[in-house]
Amino acid sequence: MKKILFLLLFPSLILAQSDADIDKTIKLKVAIMQNFVAKGAEGETLFWQTKGKVTYAIVNYTEEQNPQFKALFIAQYQELQTIYKKMIVSEDEKDTALYVKTLIHQEEDYRNLLTPAQLKLYLDKLADFEKNNPEANNSYSSLFFSENLLKEYKSRFTL
Repeated sequence: MKKILFLLLFPSLILAQSDADIDKTIKLKVAIMQNFVAKGAEGETLFWQTKGKVTYAIVNYTEEQNPQFKALFIAQYQELQTIYKKMIVSEDEKDTALYVKTLIHQEEDYRNLLTPAQLKLYLDKLADFEKNNPEANNSYSSLFFSENLLKEYKSRFTL
């Protein structure tokens, strides 16, 4: 019931076609977090392992980068989990907006750790999914942002 009520808050946060994309990806991002949180203590491990495996397949982290990304993904989970739990209970648009703004910030933090060559691989792969593979795009959009999607989010949710 709370999930349904919470999802009803989205239309007031979302301003046509790109609006539908934003709405869809927010729902995907919330649903994936809901799945991780439902796993209890194991959710944190599943979160960082999932993000790590998915992105490693694209950018091939170096041995030196592996611990950096693990630490980043664990910190991201802990930050998101706190905001998510508050947002679900409060059903307040301000908490939802904070959740979305945090996702944006976390995407930027991730990108900042990539080398220029890795960032190009990452952005090119996500753009390819966005254009040619809707199923993969949905999967990746639940955890990450294509360049187009990030720009759209930034234009809707001022940081």
